[in-house]
Amino acid sequence: MGEIGEMPDDEEVAKQIGSLRESSENIENLLDLMISAKAYDRLSTEDQVKHDLFVSYALTSLYWMYMRTLGENPFTHVVKGEIDRIQDYVKKYQRVKDRKKRPTVQKDAAKRFVKSGLWDPSTGPQPSNKRKRFEDDD
Repeated sequence: MGEIGEMPDDEEVAKQIGSLRESSENIENLLDLMISAKAYDRLSTEDQVKHDLFVSYALTSLYWMYMRTLGENPFTHVVKGEIDRIQDYVKKYQRVKDRKKRPTVQKDAAKRFVKSGLWDPSTGPQPSNKRKRFEDDD
């Protein structure tokens, strides 16, 4: 078995690792802010749902990336099922949100429309709109 030699671009790899460390610290600070109970309590119910979905997806995605850095396959891990479950909840939230935007039926206007279109027996027979054809008596 061959020996593993020195990596060709050590400086580039070190720079990328430093960038990864800095990014992970930024993410940690952002998540600390997002998970703060003070801010969460002031949110509306809809915003709390958005917040929960965001934090759940962010944390699960971070774990996915962590597994990738360890060289493990996240597709065969439980984390894949969790990401799918969170995505299903996002779709459910989207359906509920879209339901609020659907057009509604104005019941009073619909009743007037139907009532005016129905025949009323007290008004008598209505004339036919078709042309009448007379046969000639020859």
